[in-house]
Amino acid sequence: MPAMPEIILNVDDNEPGRYATTRILNRAGFQVIEAGTGKEALRLARSASPQLVVLDVNLPDISGIDVCRQLKTDPATASIMVLQVSATNIAVLDRVSSLSAGADSFLVEPMEPEELEAVARALLRLHRTEAELRRSLAERELLLREVNHRVKNSLQLVLSMLSLQGGEFREAGAKELFAKAIARVTAIASIHERLYQDTDPLSIDMQTYLNGLCAELARAGIGDERHADLRTDLEPLRLPTENGVSLALIVNELVMNALKHGRPTDRSAIIRVSLHQVEAGQARLTIADNGPGMSPDQAGHTAKPASGLGSRLINMLVRQLNGELRIEHTDGYAAHITFPLQATATWSSKS
Repeated sequence: MPAMPEIILNVDDNEPGRYATTRILNRAGFQVIEAGTGKEALRLARSASPQLVVLDVNLPDISGIDVCRQLKTDPATASIMVLQVSATNIAVLDRVSSLSAGADSFLVEPMEPEELEAVARALLRLHRTEAELRRSLAERELLLREVNHRVKNSLQLVLSMLSLQGGEFREAGAKELFAKAIARVTAIASIHERLYQDTDPLSIDMQTYLNGLCAELARAGIGDERHADLRTDLEPLRLPTENGVSLALIVNELVMNALKHGRPTDRSAIIRVSLHQVEAGQARLTIADNGPGMSPDQAGHTAKPASGLGSRLINMLVRQLNGELRIEHTDGYAAHITFPLQATATWSSKS
């Protein structure tokens, strides 16, 4: 089938001038619709979806510059190319005003037919290229969402299998190991759940996610059935997804450790999780409890955690963040992870 002709909206209140422009564009093979006022131009732009608007600056009701600005700020018409034209408003300031309002090009009337046709074709080529990029981005977003959805479902299957297997153990140590494994997989599965729901699959809102993760850990009651007051103080930071996963797993390990080992015997357990930007380009995650901490001969301001699997995992994740781990044992236990903030890629799926 032959391709449908591209639609150009010709906006000019001067009938002879509008007729001449339409005739040139028709001869070039374009389908042309016309408007004599700014309001009519805006209506036709929304209803007829032209790929290009040839827009006179001087209109009887709304300035062509204001029409252009409205077209470019409305998501429904923002992708339409605008060729601003004028025979009187041709000073540098006039052309700058048009381009600042969003016009894609500017021509001074009267125009040679060849020039008008050449500029129209160039702008339409640009429109086709941008439309193809938007389609590619939309397909990429759909693919990313499908991948995250499938990973989430696979992780849920793993969680179900671990839960069934864990139920067969009677020995307390084995049950605890399975509980920790389930918590680790849950942390990763929750990331993919949020990526599937979020409008930006390239980054994660850490404030929302860590609040949810901490609430799940508090409900799980890992290692002790007594209530623990788990408090969060989280700055609204968006991190690249890979950094978000590392940070979430660190929180998971340290909070699980605090729930099991950081409970005081003489008062209620309080566990604090905070995440803040501490200076330009740096952020700090702190997990602290009011438990017994370590004995004086064990403690040290830069001491490393014990050599268990959880501690090795934390050290590995801190290295992945290019961060630094510092441990304190004043009135409990506190782990501070300072790491550089990486630029977060922006995502747009506007079509």
